[in-house]
Amino acid sequence: MPADLDLIVKLSLAAVAAELLYRLVTRSAPLPRRALALGAGACLYAFAPAVVQTKDGLDEAVAIVICYLSMVLGMAAQYAYDQAERGHERFELNWMTFLMPIFASPIVFIPLLTLTSEVAMGGAFTRAKLMVYLVAFQNGFFWKSFFEQRKEAVRRDVPAALPNAAGG
Repeated sequence: MPADLDLIVKLSLAAVAAELLYRLVTRSAPLPRRALALGAGACLYAFAPAVVQTKDGLDEAVAIVICYLSMVLGMAAQYAYDQAERGHERFELNWMTFLMPIFASPIVFIPLLTLTSEVAMGGAFTRAKLMVYLVAFQNGFFWKSFFEQRKEAVRRDVPAALPNAAGG
């Protein structure tokens, strides 16, 4: 199958899987087994590595997209983990709380972009690239601590005399 057609089919199947996941999360009635099997099959095919070989810039672009998606998946996993940790029995989606880390994702992605670009080429699914994708997932999962570390660094850089100078 040509690379363009393969990409179109994979994106379409990923959309089907996302729709099924959305329905699974938002509806109280369970989905039929056939729909779940279709979604699982769509995910397997959509994220299976293509047999098509990529070269140069396209290979790097694919790696960057996969790295970004891994980071966003880590952010979504952290949202679900927080709910489970609080004892919620049913998944509840608050759109603003869910989208907050995605709005901040470009800031979290800057170090990952550098790391993805520096890893040796040779395909989007080499061992080194898979490690970068796992680090991207981890950075997405711990996105809040990334910002807390930055706030702490700013607090350390501000002189201690400034608050006292205003008081007298």
